[in-house]
This record gives sequence, structure tokens and C-alpha cells, in this order.
Amino acid sequence: MHPQRRRLGSIEPSRLILDLMRSIVFIAALLACAPAFADAPPDAMRIGPAAALDCVAARYRGEALRVRDDEDGLIQEVRWLTPASNVLQIELTGPGCRFLEVEGVGQTEARILPGPPR
Repeated sequence: MHPQRRRLGSIEPSRLILDLMRSIVFIAALLACAPAFADAPPDAMRIGPAAALDCVAARYRGEALRVRDDEDGLIQEVRWLTPASNVLQIELTGPGCRFLEVEGVGQTEARILPGPPR
């Protein structure tokens, strides 16, 4: 050990920094995975794939790439291709068209605003 280096307890400062950085990376990875483990809301109701597609088509311009059941049918996961060739990841459930999460670039441009058609 270098004579001018000080020890914190029995751990060298460089080792302490390395352990801290590893912990931060581990926690960040856990937080990034948290949405993947999200449960359906307590009052969620089953929604079929056709109903899910109708809900998404009423809100976004584009077309479906994939529809998949999650949480035993309580959540439908939809991959949606927008007119600008962006892909949205959409999770929704019932009752009605309850959008839980929408991720992806181009949401605003693909959005169909509520109200009478012009």
C-alpha cells in the first residue's frame, strides 16, 4: 500500500468506490426491470385481444404488429406501428379502454385526439 494512502477502516478508498459503483449499477438494473414485473391494478378486468386492438386503433393511427396476453388475460400488450414507422409498446386492461403504459417515440404524432372528426 502506498504510504500516503489512508485507510477507511480496513477498506482502501479505491475499493470502497468500486463497491459503491457496483451497488449503484445493481440498483439501477433492478429499477429498470421493475415495470416488467408490474401487476395488473386490483380492479382490472379481462379484455380480449380484439377489444384491445379496437381501443388502440381508436387512440393511435397505425397498425398492430403483435398482441399478447399478460397476467392471465388481465393485461393485453400491443406493439403498434405508427405511420412514421415508430413502434409503440402499449399495455391496457379493462374495464373499458384503460391504458396502463405507452412507451415509444412518436406517440404525440400518432395520437388521435378525442372529439368530433373534422
